[in-house]
Amino acid sequence: MGGRIYHVRAAVRSRDRAEYAIRGITRITKKPTNKETAKMRIISMTKTLAAGATALALISPVHAQTVLEAVTANGKLTVATEVAYPPMEYLEDGVVVGYGKDVLDLIVADMGVELEQLQLPWDGILAGVLGKKYDLVATSVAIMPDRVDKYAFTRPLAIAETMLVRLERDDSMSGLDDVNGKIIGVELGSSQAQEVEAVDAELKANGSAGFADIRGFKSTDDIRLALASGQIDIATIPSFSLAAMQNQRPGVYARLTTIGSGTVFAWVAHPDGMDLRDRVNEALEKLEAAGTLAELQMKWFGFEMEIPADYLLDGAL
Repeated sequence: MGGRIYHVRAAVRSRDRAEYAIRGITRITKKPTNKETAKMRIISMTKTLAAGATALALISPVHAQTVLEAVTANGKLTVATEVAYPPMEYLEDGVVVGYGKDVLDLIVADMGVELEQLQLPWDGILAGVLGKKYDLVATSVAIMPDRVDKYAFTRPLAIAETMLVRLERDDSMSGLDDVNGKIIGVELGSSQAQEVEAVDAELKANGSAGFADIRGFKSTDDIRLALASGQIDIATIPSFSLAAMQNQRPGVYARLTTIGSGTVFAWVAHPDGMDLRDRVNEALEKLEAAGTLAELQMKWFGFEMEIPADYLLDGAL
């Protein structure tokens, strides 16, 4: 009995599978209607377009924001400043002040963004902008041949000679002929340091002793303190800084002489940030045309500067 039931059930299942198979073949081989054909064509075209769009997305470059576009979108300009360079930029009662700060505030206002100003030491500040840690170095950067193809320089903000400064009470020196055997302080990595080294080489080439030592310091503030404390005999500063030094400490510092041919100072952006540099230049041109830069120079230096129009060297960005 159990054997016959098993065979009947197996036969039913076999017949059902055959019917299902026949029906499936009938459905597959059934000729589609016009409406079904149109629908299949639309589906095929949609898949083809989707595949094409995917392939195009894979081969097409994604538009990355420029530095200026990012600044505008974020509504904030991040700058790095060495606040130890009076009267360009320095701290007064914990607040950044100076000629450069006044100019920076006006430029930020013209751009319609907020300002984030980082206070950093000079050594490493240029490497930071190359590392894209901030948008702009808004401090006094000398335009030099070995820098113009690495950084996007703005229009100059100031020009100065390299000045050698002594203590007012030191009457052992009255000019460059008296610097032999003296210890001089320079800011590490500065244009003044290069000019001092050139003077030292020239003195020695002419048979003189040259400087006894050229000592490097991290900031001009450190140089002034070293001079006041007797660690060095001569300090190097940009010529526009002497008045501020004498106002801060009357009767302490005196001009010895100047060297070099004059240094032009500007701000710098990353090479990728030339559009930001151009926007800053646009604002600087407005300030110059309105006479605002001249007014700020009188305020902070006591005189107007003749800043060269042709300031970029060969190979500059």
